[in-house]
Amino acid sequence: MDRSGQHPLGLRTRPLSAFARGVLDTARRRRLLGKADRVLVAFSGGADSAALVAALAELRDRRLVGAVTALHVDHRLRPGGAAEAAACAGVCARLGVPFESVAVEVRAGNVQAEARRARYAALADSAARAGATRIATGHTRSDQAETVLLRLLRGAGAKGLGAIPPRRGAVVRPLIDQSRGEVLAYLAERGLPHLEDPTNATPRYLRNRLRAEVVPRLEALAPHAERALARAADLLRSDERALDSRARPLLDGATASLQALLDEPPAVRRRAVRRLWRRAAGSARGLGAGHVEAVLRLLRRRGPGRVALPRGLEARVAGGRLEVRRPPVPAAAPPLSEIARPGLYRLPGHGMLEVRAPPEGAIAWPLRVRGRRAGDRFRPEGGRGSKKLKAWLIDRKVPREERDALVVVADAAGWVLLLPSLGARAEGAGAFLAVRPGA
Repeated sequence: MDRSGQHPLGLRTRPLSAFARGVLDTARRRRLLGKADRVLVAFSGGADSAALVAALAELRDRRLVGAVTALHVDHRLRPGGAAEAAACAGVCARLGVPFESVAVEVRAGNVQAEARRARYAALADSAARAGATRIATGHTRSDQAETVLLRLLRGAGAKGLGAIPPRRGAVVRPLIDQSRGEVLAYLAERGLPHLEDPTNATPRYLRNRLRAEVVPRLEALAPHAERALARAADLLRSDERALDSRARPLLDGATASLQALLDEPPAVRRRAVRRLWRRAAGSARGLGAGHVEAVLRLLRRRGPGRVALPRGLEARVAGGRLEVRRPPVPAAAPPLSEIARPGLYRLPGHGMLEVRAPPEGAIAWPLRVRGRRAGDRFRPEGGRGSKKLKAWLIDRKVPREERDALVVVADAAGWVLLLPSLGARAEGAGAFLAVRPGA
């Protein structure tokens, strides 16, 4: 065969196997692959990926897909990577599939998550070099059923129970309707070798215990349990898409109307919150179900408030809208300065403060230019009586970060006389306080 997998002399290829026909049906029905697609296979050497390479090579030979290439990724987490790559290369040589192996660096942290990140980055790079339009992975129906069980045990909702999507962007799973038993039977029929990952046997991972202990018992109780779990995942993904499409119009850029959210059922609100999170955080990761429920409780309060979220973000309701954002860094309070007598004084950021002699007993000297303090009281000009400055600012819907950064002019008794940045002053203060332009 040449590099495309076609016999150079036009010799007839073997009939398409039942397994490859099943893969083709999945590819067409789920719109994973077309005749013009060039496919890069993530090839670990295990049974699933070996069957995937072989089935796609069959489809290529019948011109039912375009060129097929394979990439082996060595995560360098255990010895034997070179031997595994050599075994993969042997299978690909037999199938006429161009092969490449690369080693990646797995960063510290969650080993499985970081290995996955490094693997998909390597696959994307290789796909770009090969001109591949699809990246195919060997996830099977058995993997799907196990994932549904794992997510059930974690209390996942529709999105989580949708488990492994048959397609996400350029990544496709053509074996998603084939069982692990069908994979092994196909390899035996073709006489193709495969590698066994030693970590698949360790009880350290919950998935392995489910595979070894729970799934066989479920199959004994209900012979079609695996198929039923996989079908449930398909249905739940469909439900998730419908609910998410209803949440999407609720967002106006980076915010959503509080009333519009409250008019929707909680299932739609959750998805709107997660959409806001993705916009602010750059990915869906990191937001747990508990965080989402805390935001929903905030919405039900119907008033201003905030909830701390991971990654230094917060959910904030203000002015009748919800947003997820990174809180502004509070401005430092201005240095305390005292004014002991009438005169003209520099007011940082606001020009000059003119202080004239007030009526006898109108204020308690000295005046202080400072930041807002707990207990400050304010008798606003044109208002009715006095109230705590904090309450007055909240009534005016002044955001908290702006409240914390305010410069005030107050007397020694804690009565606020002037708020320069808001253009507000106390009743009667205009007779002896004025802000003038100046350096």
